[in-house]
Amino acid sequence: MTFLCCFVFIGYGQIHCVINEMILLQNSSEEKSETDQNQNTGDKFQTAFNDEKIIGEIAAKKMIINIFSVVLILFLGIILFLFKKYKSEKKNNDDLKKKNEELIEAKIEAEKLTNTKSQFISTVSHELRTPLYGVVGITTLLLEENDIALKHKKLLRSLKFSGDYLLDLINKVLKISKIESNNEKLTKTPTNLLKLSQNLLHSFDYQAKNKNNELILQIPEELPDILQVDSLKVSEILINLIGNSSKFTQNGKIWLRIKIISLEKDWITIRYEVEDNGVGIPDDKKEFVFEKFSQVGREFNKSEGTGLGLSIVKNLLEMMDSQIYLDSKEGRGTCFYFDLKLEIIKIKEEQETDIHADKINNIYRRILVAEDNKINQIVTKNLLNIIGYDCTIVENGFNALQMVQKEDFDLILMDLNMPYLNGTEATRRIREFDQTTPIIALTASELSEVEEECLQIGMNDIINKPLNKNDLKNIIAKHLIR
Repeated sequence: MTFLCCFVFIGYGQIHCVINEMILLQNSSEEKSETDQNQNTGDKFQTAFNDEKIIGEIAAKKMIINIFSVVLILFLGIILFLFKKYKSEKKNNDDLKKKNEELIEAKIEAEKLTNTKSQFISTVSHELRTPLYGVVGITTLLLEENDIALKHKKLLRSLKFSGDYLLDLINKVLKISKIESNNEKLTKTPTNLLKLSQNLLHSFDYQAKNKNNELILQIPEELPDILQVDSLKVSEILINLIGNSSKFTQNGKIWLRIKIISLEKDWITIRYEVEDNGVGIPDDKKEFVFEKFSQVGREFNKSEGTGLGLSIVKNLLEMMDSQIYLDSKEGRGTCFYFDLKLEIIKIKEEQETDIHADKINNIYRRILVAEDNKINQIVTKNLLNIIGYDCTIVENGFNALQMVQKEDFDLILMDLNMPYLNGTEATRRIREFDQTTPIIALTASELSEVEEECLQIGMNDIINKPLNKNDLKNIIAKHLIR
């Protein structure tokens, strides 16, 4: 603005000088006219010529003034326009900068709230899993008894179903929370998809028999033996999809298929399909089935669940650069499918340990159990006795450390959360003088949250509570055979 004012002042001064000069010329012309009246005729002609010349010069200078005025006005207009535009853009930029700062602050606050929610859900889920361990574990032990009346066994099965359902609900809520807080990561490992698919389908045998369903596995012979994939997430996806089909299918068939879309030297694209001939999904519900808590088919099924399974499937596949597709007709069944591009691993698969072989004499194997919860102590001891192992139980990590210093054990089951000395610190101290005894962590927390730390401090493996008899048997046998 200072520059603009100076420019206007200078322009005004120049115009003023030109006007003064024109006035002086005009006065000079008038004086010459009076003098010329007294001169001769020849001088009059000369004077007239001079007057015309002066008038012409005045006219030219007037024109210059007019042009200069117009240019000055235009220039002033442009300057004012640019100045207003600059002020407007500066204001917009300042507003935008302020809004960006507010958005960044809101994003940081939202991330804090999400992490707080995730930590809260993780803590609550741990606290819920601990009593569930007692409910499911004791129910499992009672079902193992042969002298229980049939009517009582039916009640126990109902109790175990309720416990398993509650545990599944806790796991799904925790999974959704982890995905939302971006704590869920991909961990790819060499995997045999044929055996993975077989094991998953076999885990639904009991449920299929209760609903008179037939489970069918279809896998091409050309499928490579070992592929690089996050086997845990593939398992979660397929469990949710097969469970969904089983829920809405009665007296029918459920297919689990792998199709090869493309096969290259080092890469393969496969399509997983889970199809059933159950009740199907109405057209007006198809776009909502992948949303959280969406439920379809209440009129067909009284226990349709939480509506979280398909939402988890969608989110997990997005993490794996894929997406879930749906093909369904009401009354004719449903087919869910998704594609995965996987790296082919050209190595020989390690020969699996036969955990059911009679390579060890269980009863002479001593296992130390570090567990502070009384009910969990009873459940774990009875499960180990059923499997065929003897055990010694201590209530905290400090007592476990003392026992290992005094006696020899073939394996240690170490709970992570105990008073006086927790499982991780007890393991650190044990590894200072004992590097060989297998130590398996017991935890009610999400495995992915504690697995890395457990392995770093010297634990050999980790298993989730509530303990499953077969899982416990397998993990113990694996490390004792080694």
